[in-house]
Amino acid sequence: MTLPHKRAGLPSDKTARPCTDNPPDAARAARDGSAITGPSVGAPGATTISRRGRPSLEEAQRLPARILEAGWETLREHGFEAFTFDRVARHAHIGKATIYTRFPSKREFLEALLALKTTERSLKIMLIGQGLPAEEVFCLRAAAIMEVLQSPDGLMMERLVDWCDQEFGDNQYRYRHAMYAEAIENVSVELAEISKEQGIPLANPEQAARFWIEGVLGHVRMAGAAPTPARDENERWARAFSEFFFAGLRNVSNVTRPDASPES
Repeated sequence: MTLPHKRAGLPSDKTARPCTDNPPDAARAARDGSAITGPSVGAPGATTISRRGRPSLEEAQRLPARILEAGWETLREHGFEAFTFDRVARHAHIGKATIYTRFPSKREFLEALLALKTTERSLKIMLIGQGLPAEEVFCLRAAAIMEVLQSPDGLMMERLVDWCDQEFGDNQYRYRHAMYAEAIENVSVELAEISKEQGIPLANPEQAARFWIEGVLGHVRMAGAAPTPARDENERWARAFSEFFFAGLRNVSNVTRPDASPES
């Protein structure tokens, strides 16, 4: 998922906000080595300066993801209101200056974290059922989506999306809408391919994708009002929903908006 940085279009109260802790002076951090600290062999609670030199290319390439994962753990442990780069640095075992060189503000960091987690989740789900019949693939994915959204990480992800929308979104851009639009695009491409392979006269793959996505998400939200369903319950519902959905595709040549008039 691509999350653009829209600084210029934001009103004054929506500009990028730094973390509550102030960034260290980069020159001082470079001089005294405070960008990289570790546990000291000496007195308890003291720190010592690591002089191991520049990181390797492989380490440098892994570092942003490592920092973001530390940020995810920080959110899980301390929540959003107590999220600071100081805590992220402690989780990642790096200096705070190292974080600021890659993520200058809280906004850049949380946008990158949201993009990373969304991409990881999307890729994992899209790989499910490869090589199986389409109806089986969509059944397995529906069950997986329900399980993910009902998990602690899924609930944290929902909070992250809401946080970004409340803190950084505006009337022109909303993070949840962007995620929804990308999911529709991915599913509609697959449904268009399936319709060609199976000879299904599907006139509007995008709308069919919306029906499928909204059906799964709507069920998760309704089920959220009760105790979390067991895995076998999710799988039974996913099976029934997949059979219903594909039976509809095979028997309806044109999918229109629910609010569309007969003349449109």
